[in-house]
Amino acid sequence: MNPILTAYYTKSIRLTPNGFSLFSLENGKLKREDYGNEENVLMTQKVPAFFRLSDDEPKTPVDVVVATHVPMLIPEVIYDEAKMKDFLAMQFDVSQLGQAFADQLGLYRSLYFLTQNECDTLKSVPFQPVFKSEATILYDFLLHQVQGDAVLLSVNDHFVDYFAMHANAPALVNRSTRTENVDILYYSLNCMQQFGLSEPTIYVHYFSTPNKKLNDLLRHYHNKVEVL
Repeated sequence: MNPILTAYYTKSIRLTPNGFSLFSLENGKLKREDYGNEENVLMTQKVPAFFRLSDDEPKTPVDVVVATHVPMLIPEVIYDEAKMKDFLAMQFDVSQLGQAFADQLGLYRSLYFLTQNECDTLKSVPFQPVFKSEATILYDFLLHQVQGDAVLLSVNDHFVDYFAMHANAPALVNRSTRTENVDILYYSLNCMQQFGLSEPTIYVHYFSTPNKKLNDLLRHYHNKVEVL
């Protein structure tokens, strides 16, 4: 992982639609282990061993980075905590909702949730979870890297997240499950056109294997592309 982003994942569990990943900073290098959905039942075994957790010691804080879905952005001026589930129901199936969360994201609240099964699994691990949406991490990263318009592409094996910034404020958080190079290019151009972004910096971050052909394609159509 790029050193700029490493600090956000130094001790974390990253939850995705396809499974989970464990991150830990050891001797200045980020250690990572990936597990698919079929291995989720093993989380209670893998997490304590990876982070060297013990039931006999005070619970260690570990970030739980939620990337199972993109969050819903609600303007702060209309946000009502009592209506959090009603807001989420506009975009998600919340019939299996276990716990809802709201991060501050500029002038918005970023709403996301964990299912009851996910909550029960995490509760069985001897640690202190610190929940955060991955969108919050990406927003904080962009806020400290660029003045002006930007689009961050977070490329994963089976999905790509798009985070657009306009005038240092979040303009779009979205996800595509189509990961062909031309599809990713299309969505990046669509972000520019839809939100009137002026000469944005295109940041590309890979949680999957880096893709040189995609980098070259993006550089052909965008003036400023930075691969993290």
